[in-house]
Amino acid sequence: MNCIIFRRFIVILLPLVALQLSNKTLAQTASGAVQARYRSDVDEMLSINKVSVLPFTDNLQGIYSRHLETYFIDQINGMHRWDFVPASGSGPVLTPEELEMSPEKARQAAEGLGVDAFFSGRLSKGPNGVTIHLSLFLSEDGKLLSQAILKDYKQFQISDLQSQMQKMLNEIIARLPYSGRILSRDGNRITVNVGKKDGIQENQILSVVQIIQIQRHPKFNFLIKTEKEVLGKVKLLKIDDTLSFGVIVTERERDTIQKGSKVGALDFVTYGAAQQLSLNSEPEEALSQREDGAIAFGKDAHAWRPERPASFGQIGGRFGLGSFSGNSNISTDPLEAKNSIAPHIQLDGEIWVTPELTFAGRLRQGVIPISNPREGSSPSELNQSLNYYEASLGYRLRLGPHVWSAYFEPYLGYFNYKLYVDDASPQVFTTMQYSGAKIGVRGSAPLGGEKGLYGFGGEFAFGFKPSLKETPVTSGESSENSMTQFGIFGFRKISERMKVIAQLDFEMYASNFSGNGTRTESATSASHRYTTLSGGIFYMF
Repeated sequence: MNCIIFRRFIVILLPLVALQLSNKTLAQTASGAVQARYRSDVDEMLSINKVSVLPFTDNLQGIYSRHLETYFIDQINGMHRWDFVPASGSGPVLTPEELEMSPEKARQAAEGLGVDAFFSGRLSKGPNGVTIHLSLFLSEDGKLLSQAILKDYKQFQISDLQSQMQKMLNEIIARLPYSGRILSRDGNRITVNVGKKDGIQENQILSVVQIIQIQRHPKFNFLIKTEKEVLGKVKLLKIDDTLSFGVIVTERERDTIQKGSKVGALDFVTYGAAQQLSLNSEPEEALSQREDGAIAFGKDAHAWRPERPASFGQIGGRFGLGSFSGNSNISTDPLEAKNSIAPHIQLDGEIWVTPELTFAGRLRQGVIPISNPREGSSPSELNQSLNYYEASLGYRLRLGPHVWSAYFEPYLGYFNYKLYVDDASPQVFTTMQYSGAKIGVRGSAPLGGEKGLYGFGGEFAFGFKPSLKETPVTSGESSENSMTQFGIFGFRKISERMKVIAQLDFEMYASNFSGNGTRTESATSASHRYTTLSGGIFYMF
C-alpha cells in the first residue's frame, strides 16, 4: 500500500519539477533575450586605460627635454584617468612630427609597451622663444589622437615651461572625444572615474555615450570630429576627489551601460538667454537698432567664420611683359634681335605630398615678334613663340608650422624650353630647344611674422648638362649648353588661402658651337636672354 502511494507521489512530482525547470529556463532565455550589448570597433579603439611617455627631444642636447620629460611623467603618473606604464626600449628616438607622418613608425614605437596610447614631445629653442610640440598617439593604428602646440614662448625658465606643459596636457585631455569611463556596475549603481578634481558636483547628471564613427584629416591623420550615440544617463550622488558614485537614470535597453562605457562632456554648452522671444526670420537685422550699432557692427555687417588654412597645395597664374635679346655669332656677321615688350602668361601649381615633399609644375607661353636683323634677308619681320614647361620634386624645410611660415626648398626637376622662329632666306636664326635636368632652390618669408600681410621670396636654378636641338639647320657639329634662371618676388596676403604676387625674372640660355653644322655659315655661339616682370594671383587649397 505504501509502495503504491509512493509511486503515485513520484508520478505527480516529476511533471511539476520538469515544469518548474522549464519555467526557469524560459525565464533565463527571456531575460537573456532582452539584454543588449552595444559594441563599436571605433569606440573600443579609442578606449584608453594605459598610457606611456616616449623620450622627449630638444635641440639643446637634452637641457630642457630631460627635466620636462620627468615632470610630465610625474603628472601622468599622478592622474586618475589612466594607468601609467614606463617606456622601455632602445629604438630610435622619434619626434612627434615624424610619428605623425608615419603611423607605421608609431605602431612600432608602441610595440612591447602594452599600452593603449602614448605621448611624444619635442622642444626647440630659437631666437623667438621656445616651441613645444606635445602629441598623443593611439597604439592600435599609430595615428594622432590629440595634440597641443606652444609656439615662441618667451620665458626660458624650467619652472615656467613646466607650467605651460601642464596647460598643454589639460588642452589635450579637453580635446578627447569623451571625459571619463564607467569603472563598475552593480545593479543600477555605477562608479565613474571622474570626481571633484574634474569639476563634478553632487546630483549632476551625465550622459553615457558610445563613439560610432570618427573623421580624420586626410593628410595629417589627426582627429577632426566624432559621431556618438547616447546610451543613457547617470546621476552622481556621492563625489570624491577622483571617483564618483551614482545610479543609472535611464538607458536605451536593459544593461546597455557596462563597465568601460564612456562618459560624455561634463558640462553642457550654454548660450546667453534672449531678452525676448522674436519670430523674426532675420533677427540679426535688429542688431543695427542698438545704440552702439553703427560702431559695433558697421555697415553691411555679416557673420564671421574662421577660414581653415590650406593643406594640400596651391595653383596660380601670372601675366607679364618681358625684354628679350637673341644673339647668333655666325662667321659672316654677328646677328642680334630684341623685343622690349614681349608678352607671356605662366601657370604654376604645387601639390604638398607631405609637409616636406612638394611636387611642382610650371607652364609658360609667350609671343616675341622681332625685326629681321640681317640685311637682304626675307621676310623683314620674324615671329617667335616661346614654349616652356617643367616638373620638379622638392624637399621643403619649413621654419614654422603654418602654411604662411618661412621655408627653404631645394629641388630637382626636368625642364623643356623651345623658342620657335620663322625661317628666313638667307638663314638668320634657328628654332632652338633646350631640355634636361634642372637643379634649384626656392623659398619665401613673411614680413612681420606669419600674421603679416606682405612677404618676399626668390628662386635660383640652373640646367645640369642640358641638351640642344636645332631646326631646320644646325649651327655646329656639337655644342656646350647652359641654362640659368634667377627670380625675386613679393606677395600680399588677401585671405587665408589667396595671395597676389609680383615677380622679376632673369633667364639665360646659351650655347658654344664647335665643328661645322648644316647651315651655310657656321656659328660659334648663340644665346637667348629674358628679363620679365609679371604679376598674378595664387589660390591655396
